[in-house]
Amino acid sequence: MTTTTRWTWGRTTRYRYYTRNNKTDFFEDIHSSLIGDVVACAIVIHLCVPFFIYCILIFWCGYYRNVTKPFAKADKQEEKAILQKYTDQLTELESRTASPDTAVTISELRRIQQQLEEEVDQVRARRRQRDREHRKTIKLSRIASIYSYVSFWPCVILLIIGVAANLANLVVVAIIWGGVLPIVVLSESLWCSSERQYIKNLSSLTSATERIESIRNTQPTVCMNAECYHYEDRTRTVYYTDSNGISRSRLETYQAKVVTASINKPFLFTHWYDYSQSTLTDVRKVGVTNVKMELTVQFGDETTEQLFKQKYAQFIIDNQFRDAHVDFFVTQTVDGFKKRLAAYIGPRSKPWWIGSVWYWLATIFCLGWPYRILFNCATDRTDYNVVKVIFTNAPSTLPAPGDADRSSQPPPENAEEYTINNVKAKIQATLDQLTAGGLPEQEGDMPIKCAVTDQHMNVTLREAHHSPQRAEMGIVQM
Repeated sequence: MTTTTRWTWGRTTRYRYYTRNNKTDFFEDIHSSLIGDVVACAIVIHLCVPFFIYCILIFWCGYYRNVTKPFAKADKQEEKAILQKYTDQLTELESRTASPDTAVTISELRRIQQQLEEEVDQVRARRRQRDREHRKTIKLSRIASIYSYVSFWPCVILLIIGVAANLANLVVVAIIWGGVLPIVVLSESLWCSSERQYIKNLSSLTSATERIESIRNTQPTVCMNAECYHYEDRTRTVYYTDSNGISRSRLETYQAKVVTASINKPFLFTHWYDYSQSTLTDVRKVGVTNVKMELTVQFGDETTEQLFKQKYAQFIIDNQFRDAHVDFFVTQTVDGFKKRLAAYIGPRSKPWWIGSVWYWLATIFCLGWPYRILFNCATDRTDYNVVKVIFTNAPSTLPAPGDADRSSQPPPENAEEYTINNVKAKIQATLDQLTAGGLPEQEGDMPIKCAVTDQHMNVTLREAHHSPQRAEMGIVQM
């Protein structure tokens, strides 16, 4: 009996011990599986949440470009008031009974001319500010950067908790995400940050206006481009850890894009002129003003437009079978053009903490987004539109850009030109008539103009010069 009892007890003990070990292994597997699921869910959430936020802002919070024109009626009335104001001034000048001195008349016309020019620029600037507030836009990369920056600090808290509680899995997850999220913020800060571009191109107002004047005097370049590519199947070795903690590897097949050629062919036009806005408006007297630049190249007449369409269609036919896939697009460039500039009146008006060094120090020490928010609060914004008009033949007369615009993308700010251009043309015609006899123009009576302001209201038609490198089609084999 004693022997049987011991055997039974021993067998029972061994059975229970064996069952307990199985339960322990079972719960450990479940624990490892849950940790893997948590990590996978965290990855999916961090990848998808910025996109969901972007969709919510776009579709439900009004961050979209409104195509309607709710201010069209008010803008039309404002244009009529400006037109009537300067028409009355010209009528009063013409109706003087006594024969006025020619030099005085020229000086008066120049004053009216510049006053009209400045008032139109102020109207444009005010409308751009209004439209910018009315149609809000936001980039997906910006949302991802903000979300990654906010998510970084909970990862730091989890890391501290994991180290204090000796939770190895939690520490591993916190370290992984604590290392990935700053990379996302740094990448966006380097490649996509508008604040970095403004700070990089920060200069005094004098330098900024000289730079803009140089852009206005520079010939545009229009190129037809083609990118030829195909996809190739490739394999790579992927290493992973299974549920038992064993490191394994597998071969994975994927498709890689292979670019075989990049082709660009310039469109050769013969003449061009610049019709950018004449003044840089809304610049702060104290502090920094961010200047967002836009570039538009227009066709001067229907002949130029039709010739470009023929050239582009032939360019597509000549290159559409160079590879399995070919992407065609048109680029418009001007040497020295930057999309974002920043300007300040004097050295004392610029805050000491605005600069590239402080921007990168704040980014490296995990204070990038607070610095960028502070920068946006401390600066104002304005816009400047660079408009170039091109011709394939010298026109006998220069049409107003409102009439000359044959492109599919007209300049955003030219609505008032349809009614005010006639007044501008009338003033300039009178000035040309009075100065045709070589009379002195009394420059000393002219008010001081901004460096971006033209000497005259009329534009100057210029002959185009294409360098040999740009005159020939370039094919870059990749």
